[in-house]
Amino acid sequence: MKKTMRIAALLAPALGCGAQAYGQEVLDDVWVTATRSGTSLDRTGSSITVIDSQKIEAKQTSKVEELLKATPGVSVVRFGGAGGSSQINLRGTNSNHTTVLIDGQRANFQDPSSYTFDFDWMQTDNIERIEILRGPSAGQWGADTIGGVVNIVTKKGKGPAKVTLTGEYGSFDTDRESLGVTGGGERYDYNLNVSRFSTGGWSIASSDRNFGTERDSTQNATYQAKIGISPTDNSEIEARYAHTDFETDLDGTRTGGGTQDTNRGKYKHVDSGHVKGTLGLFEGFWTQTATASMMNNDQWNTGGTTTRCTTGQPAPLCTGYDSSSTSFSWQNDLKFNQNNTTTIGVETLRETYMQKYYQQGGRIAADTEVWTNAGYIQHQTRLFDVLDLTGGYRGTDHQTAGWHPTYFGNAAYHLPTNTTLKGSYGTTFKAPSHYQIYYPSGTKNLELLPEEGRGWDVGFEQKFLSGKLKTGATYFQNNIRNMIEYVSSSTQYQNVSEATTYGVETFLNYQVFDESGSSLSVAPNYTYTRAYSRAEREELTRRPRHAFGSNVNYRFFEKRAQVNMSATYQTDFHESRSSTTTRYPVKNGEYFKIDLASSYDVTDNFQLFGRVDNLTDSYIESAYGYAESGGIGVFAGVKVTFEPGKFLTGEGK
Repeated sequence: MKKTMRIAALLAPALGCGAQAYGQEVLDDVWVTATRSGTSLDRTGSSITVIDSQKIEAKQTSKVEELLKATPGVSVVRFGGAGGSSQINLRGTNSNHTTVLIDGQRANFQDPSSYTFDFDWMQTDNIERIEILRGPSAGQWGADTIGGVVNIVTKKGKGPAKVTLTGEYGSFDTDRESLGVTGGGERYDYNLNVSRFSTGGWSIASSDRNFGTERDSTQNATYQAKIGISPTDNSEIEARYAHTDFETDLDGTRTGGGTQDTNRGKYKHVDSGHVKGTLGLFEGFWTQTATASMMNNDQWNTGGTTTRCTTGQPAPLCTGYDSSSTSFSWQNDLKFNQNNTTTIGVETLRETYMQKYYQQGGRIAADTEVWTNAGYIQHQTRLFDVLDLTGGYRGTDHQTAGWHPTYFGNAAYHLPTNTTLKGSYGTTFKAPSHYQIYYPSGTKNLELLPEEGRGWDVGFEQKFLSGKLKTGATYFQNNIRNMIEYVSSSTQYQNVSEATTYGVETFLNYQVFDESGSSLSVAPNYTYTRAYSRAEREELTRRPRHAFGSNVNYRFFEKRAQVNMSATYQTDFHESRSSTTTRYPVKNGEYFKIDLASSYDVTDNFQLFGRVDNLTDSYIESAYGYAESGGIGVFAGVKVTFEPGKFLTGEGK
C-alpha cells in the first residue's frame, strides 16, 4: 500500500492536466525512443540509430537481426541458421538487458532461461523503421533496459488502396512470399499483410567441426493488420494485431561442447497487438494516450534421440513453454510551448509463465503470475536555442523484486560550428525471470535479488558540407551488480558477480552525391567494446572486442536501379566454458562478411530484385558449434504493385 501511495503522490500534481504531442511539432519525421514523445534526433543527448524503410528495402533481408548487425554498439548471437534463436547484446550487456518494443509496446517475453526477445520468428516485410536506443533507459521504459531499447515501428497505410505482391526464391531451397494491402483517407488508414518464409537451411550443428551434416529447415507464416480511425480532428484510435506460426529443426547439445544432429524441433505461435487511443485538448496543450497491449508466446520443443521425451507422433514432446504479458498505460503530454514539454504517465503489466516437462511425466516446473505497476514523469526543454535537456524519474513496484526508483538525464549542446556535444546518464534494474526464480525444483528462490545497473556516455557529432557528411564518436560505460548466473554446485540461479562494460562507438554518414538521376551514399561505423566480470577479471562471453560495419548504396538509371553493399567484420570473443565444455576454444567467432543486393524498377509498378548473401563464403559462428552460415546464398525475386481503383476505372495497365 505504501508503494502504491508513492506512485499516487508522484502523479497527483499532474493527473488533472497532462502531454504526447498531438499538437507537437514533428521534426525529421522521427518518433525518437529516447523520450516517450515526438523528438528530433538532433534534439536528444542519447545515442540513437534509426534504420528507415529505404535502408530496409535496400538490404532485402528477411531477418531483423541482419539489419541490426552493422549498427554501432550492437552484437548479434544466433544459435544456428534462419530459425535458430537470435538475440542481441547492446554495448556488451546481456541479451536480456535489452527491451524490444513493437510500435512502442513492450514485446519481451519469458523464455526458458531469461526475459528477452528472440528475433527468430520476426520478418521484415511490414516494418517501417527500427530505432535503437543505447544506454540505460529504465526512466523512460522501465525494467530490463540496462543495455537499451529497440523499437520496431510497423507500416501504416495511406493514400489510395494499393496491393503489393512479392515473391523470392534462392539457395538452400528458400522461398519467400508476401501480400500487402494498404490505403487510407482523411479519417482512416489500414495496412493488411500476409507473409511466408521457408528454407531447407543447412546443418545447425557445425559441419566444419564434424558435429553434423543434416540440414535443418525453417517455416514461418505471419499475418498482420493495423487500422487507424480519426473520429474527430483531435482524436485517433489505432489497433494492431499480428500472429506468427513458426517451426524449425534444432540440434541438441554435445557433451564436451558443440552440437550434434538429434532431429529436434521447435514450434511456436506468437501473438501480439495493441489498441491505442489519443485525444488532444486545449489546442494541443494536453494530449492523452491510453493503450492496452498484449504479447503471447506459446512454444514447445520436440526431441528425436532424447530417450526421456515422450513417444508418439508427430514427434516426441520434450518441453512446453507458455508466456504472456498484458499491459495498460495512460500517458499525458503537456506542451507548454515549442521548447517545453512535460510527460506524466502510469503503467501496469501482468506477466504469466508456464513450463511443462514432458520427459518427466508432464511435471509443471513453473506456473506463475507477476504484476508490475509504475508511474513516471519527464521534462524536455530547449534553452537559448542551443541546449536541449531531458530528464525523468520512474517509480516501479515489481511484485517479486519490490520497489525500484530509476532516473535518467541527457543533454545536447549545439555549437555554431555544426558541432553537437552529447551526453546521457541513467539507472535501471532487471528483475529475475520466472525461470530463474523457480528452476529447478519449482520452489521460489527467495534469495535471488534483481540486477541493478547504471551507465553513462559522452560524445560529439559533427556536420560538414552543409550536412551531407556527418560523423561522431561516443564513449560509454555500464556498471552492473548482482548479475544472475546458474551455479552448478547449488543447481540454481544465484547473484554471483558484478560486471563492467565500456567502449567507443564511431560512425560516418556521407552523401557523396545526390543528383536527379543518381546518388551515392557511404556509411561505415566501428565499435570497441570491453565487457568483463569485476570479481574474476574475466571477459564476458560472446562479446567481440572490435566490430566494423559499412553500408554503400548507389542508385542510377534515373534512380530506377540501385546496388547496396553491406559489410560486417568482428574479431573473435571468449566462449563459455565449464567442467562439461572443456573442448571449447578460448577464442572463437572472428569473421568478415559481405552482402550484395540490387533492384531495378522496370516500371513504376514492377520491380526485379536479387541479392548475394555472404559473398566472401565466410563461416560464421556467433555461438560455438552452431553454424550461422551455410555458404554463399543467391536469391532473386519480383515485386508487383497496383491500385485496384485504377483497374476498375480503366486507368491501370
